[in-house]
Amino acid sequence: MGYRRTSSGGSWVARMRGDDDKQKYHALRNDLEFDDALKATNEWMESINGVDNYRYTLSNAIDDYVKHLEVNNSKQSSRDVKLRLNKHISTRLLNTELSSLTTAQLKRLHNGMVKTDGDGEGERKSKDSANRVLAQLKAALNLAFRDGHIASDTEWNRVSAFKNVASSRKLFLTDKQVKTLLENTEGGFHRLVKAGVVTGARYGELARVNVKDFDPKDGTIELTGKTGHRICYLSDEAVQFFKDVCKDRLPEANLLAKDDGNPWGKSHHLRSMRAAVEKAKLPKECVYYSLRHYHISKALLSGMPMQVVAENTGTSVRMIEKHYGKFTRTDRRQMMNEVVLG
Repeated sequence: MGYRRTSSGGSWVARMRGDDDKQKYHALRNDLEFDDALKATNEWMESINGVDNYRYTLSNAIDDYVKHLEVNNSKQSSRDVKLRLNKHISTRLLNTELSSLTTAQLKRLHNGMVKTDGDGEGERKSKDSANRVLAQLKAALNLAFRDGHIASDTEWNRVSAFKNVASSRKLFLTDKQVKTLLENTEGGFHRLVKAGVVTGARYGELARVNVKDFDPKDGTIELTGKTGHRICYLSDEAVQFFKDVCKDRLPEANLLAKDDGNPWGKSHHLRSMRAAVEKAKLPKECVYYSLRHYHISKALLSGMPMQVVAENTGTSVRMIEKHYGKFTRTDRRQMMNEVVLG
């Protein structure tokens, strides 16, 4: 352990020679007294004992996590995570070795994303966004811990997410509201809305579908999105709808194209959705994702098993229970009323 003097003061540095006969260096906090610096040096040496890749940084951990998502989930989900984390995490923090990462640094990152300009809804949304970044960052760090790149996961486990900021009030549309919405759409956007209603798929999943992904014989459509690839089983109504859409179309063509024939891109639907919602006089909270809520809630109320709904819509039973519990409770009461007891 040594102290390097600089023009602005100085810094403590720990050094050791590894099994590969190479020197390993580790910068300590500048404000430590000798005894504290010695303790920090010993802790550092213990932490890297037997741990591979000494100079493994936060950037390395994120890159490995992105690769993990690309293999186990989808390229789109891995790309989204990489863009989000690189957007919010500073270069200095990205270059920090995992063995040097502290709870204080992570808390500053988390708290630093919160807007405190007096706008209550803006603050809620910023906290929700900060929680998403924290969750993805923790996932990357947990993978690094499982892979043996760091000896302890204590530092990030001390950082807690903000409470009760997950989302604003969820809107569950009625049959009449969905019918009115469809009546106030036309052309390519009408087909996009109808597809959301009959499949419960996410906008991004439907925007990427090609004609060849629809199988009228089996009554299925192949979808790829944030949870990877899946086969979505369709009702007779949905099969007929997609048959009409696919008529005289080439296999490689986009199944749901815009009126000009071009594919739907990221956020291309937002303006049309806002206009349709306003024209149909629906609550302003109504967004494209509301079609997914509608589909899932209707499926549950019809008695479809929760596992089947989860698999068909690309989510988990846990998320179904969390967000649609009131529908499953209603369904269970209806079923109990049909049971003859005594």
